[in-house]
Amino acid sequence: MDLPSFPRIDLFAAGINALNAALIARNPSHNRGYSLVGLLIIAFIGGVGGGVTRDILLNDLPGPLTHVAFLIACLLMGLLGIAIDAYSVRKGERFRTRTLSVVKSFTLPWFAVLGAHKALEHDLGIFAAIVIGVIATTAGGVVIDLISGVTPEIVKRAEHLVTTAILASAVFAVVAVEAKGSVAFFYVTLIAVAAGFIFRMIAVETHWEEIVPGSRTRAGTRD
Repeated sequence: MDLPSFPRIDLFAAGINALNAALIARNPSHNRGYSLVGLLIIAFIGGVGGGVTRDILLNDLPGPLTHVAFLIACLLMGLLGIAIDAYSVRKGERFRTRTLSVVKSFTLPWFAVLGAHKALEHDLGIFAAIVIGVIATTAGGVVIDLISGVTPEIVKRAEHLVTTAILASAVFAVVAVEAKGSVAFFYVTLIAVAAGFIFRMIAVETHWEEIVPGSRTRAGTRD
């Protein structure tokens, strides 16, 4: 499928995901006393992890290996994330938690859209576009969780982390395929990102968590 390239959006997505990674690394659930250099390393991993994984799966040379702009953007956004966290601490835990949830909700759909976009470029179809979108969205976060010794969020009750990635990828892939160029891809991207962001924020605000199977009572026992 012949699609326009999104180099600037790819760089933008890496930057905002680096900011999100820095905020996560400073969160009490993940903070392991990281040094400044350690936080910047985590920011870089969070910024490019999803994109590198996506490109490897699609047999492309990862952009962060060929363009130094990715490194610069991730480091700068990592520093911004550290500054935002310092400000959030002074404002209180509630403000800090809300800041992290809003930033995460905004960053999630971008890599999902870019993953779906690149999969369609390789003529892999809508299903593959959704799968690649989800992997691209969650890969960096999984690495950060493992570095911090935390169970990856994608397998926990996480207020629809994976569902948001599926939604954004599906909206982009379906609209892009069905529109067949009749709608500018920039607007298709905005529609998909907006859908993912709004869905995730509703899930966060209403504490709409993912389904967790309940434990079954053994036969012959009573609650």
